[in-house]
This record gives sequence, C-alpha cells and structure tokens, in this order.
Amino acid sequence: MGLLSARLLNVDVVSVVKHLGADVVMENPEIFINYYISRAPGAFAYFIELLLRIMGMLLYAGQVVFILNMVRGLQNSLWNLMDGFQSFLRIIGLRILMAIFVFLWSLLFVIPGIVAAYRYRLALYLLLDHPEMGVMECIRESKRLMRGHKAELFILDLSFIGWALLSVIPFVSIYTIPYTEATYALYYCQLAAQPHEDW
Repeated sequence: MGLLSARLLNVDVVSVVKHLGADVVMENPEIFINYYISRAPGAFAYFIELLLRIMGMLLYAGQVVFILNMVRGLQNSLWNLMDGFQSFLRIIGLRILMAIFVFLWSLLFVIPGIVAAYRYRLALYLLLDHPEMGVMECIRESKRLMRGHKAELFILDLSFIGWALLSVIPFVSIYTIPYTEATYALYYCQLAAQPHEDW
C-alpha cells in the first residue's frame, strides 16, 4: 500500500509539473501544498500543511545562512541549506512571537502592523548569525537596528517589484531570487556593522 501511494504521489507530482511548468512549481511550492491539502481529509490536511510550512521555514533559514556566508566570502556548502534544522525550536519560537507582535500591532490599524513587520524584519538574520542570542533578544536587536531604516527597507522592497514581475518568465527566478536575497543579506550586514548606540 505504501509503494502504491508513493507511486500515485509521484504520478501526481509529475502531472502537476507537466501541466504548470517546472519553473512555476519551483517558484511557487505552495501549489503542491494546496494541491495535496485539497485532496486530503480533515485533520490530516492541517497536519500536512503545518509540517510543510515548518519545513519551508527551516529551509528558508538555511538559505539565509548560505547567502550570509556567500556575501561574507566564507566557506560554504550545500549542507548549509540544512542549518535551519539545528535551530528548529528557536526559529519556530521566533516566527510565532513575530506573528503575535505583528498581529497585535495590526489590531490598531493596518499601517502599524506593516511598520511592526519591518521592525522585526532582521530578527531571523540575528538569530542565525548569533546563536548565543535568545529569541526576544533578537527581536529587540532587530527593533534597534531598524530604527530609522524602515522606510529605507520599504523603498528597497519596492525596487524589487520589477524583479518579481520578471520572475514570471521561465527560469528567470534562478537569477532574481538569489540576487534579491543577497541584497537583503548585504543590507543586514551593513546595519549590523554600524556602531551600537544607546537609544
């Protein structure tokens, strides 16, 4: 039964990739999540969705480590993409706290929620860059680093809208995603290198 379901899963994956195109699927992995959740019953669907979201979060953390090493000219390997799994609980805790804080600020109005999201934007970089720091310490330090720089980062985000639109063209995201992520990593490194001041 396990072999049969694995083969059916493989056939489904191949058919989705053939129908939508490999580049679309690679850029939007949530297509698979939505595809399988729509076919899975009840609680199992939520479990699979949660599991896939956690895996995506951890893989993204590994990508951040990989790109930070790359922009700093440090030794890098593809295994760095798995570094997020070493800090599993801390990353999950950070994401939950950030979501709670952004949600609470959003209760006031939409704009304070957006400002809060920018305030905590560097917390993941800090968590991965400084394993000795606690989750709340990373959030506080991100808040400190982003003071006076939120509008600057917002404008940087706006400058990548064209890149995001170009990503619709097949295989362009192979270039655009690393480029934008490296830009954000360099931005973090630049802010982190600034001398500490008491606020």
